[in-house]
Amino acid sequence: MKLVIILLALFIIQGCNEMESKMLSNGSEVKEALQGLKSQKKFIEDMALLYPGTPDELTRIAAENIINSALVKLIESPSDKFSEKEFWSILKVAAKQLAKMDSEEMDRGLSYMEEIMDIYKIESSDGRLNEWRYGFDPSSH
Repeated sequence: MKLVIILLALFIIQGCNEMESKMLSNGSEVKEALQGLKSQKKFIEDMALLYPGTPDELTRIAAENIINSALVKLIESPSDKFSEKEFWSILKVAAKQLAKMDSEEMDRGLSYMEEIMDIYKIESSDGRLNEWRYGFDPSSH
């Protein structure tokens, strides 16, 4: 029985380590897509997303700089040493900065983060985006 418990504990620990050390592909296709997103003018009116745009140009530039800064960090990350943990850490910094802005800019910023996730083929934030937006993950309650 002790052996089964020990083996089970080792499998759980190994699973946790694999989650933390999952490496992301950061090759030329990914970097080109990130560069394409970086070159776009951001935080402008997008009625498809029901986003009215920022209230003024200074706010738009500030919000755009937050997303572009995250994009630059992702683009400059070496392709052979980029973990999913590092990826989420970069986006978390941007989310904390966006949280100081109006909720509309935070929401739009998170939708840009979803676009970044799509570029990396990450299907789920595992509640991170909700946590950053609402302080908790509503789907877990």
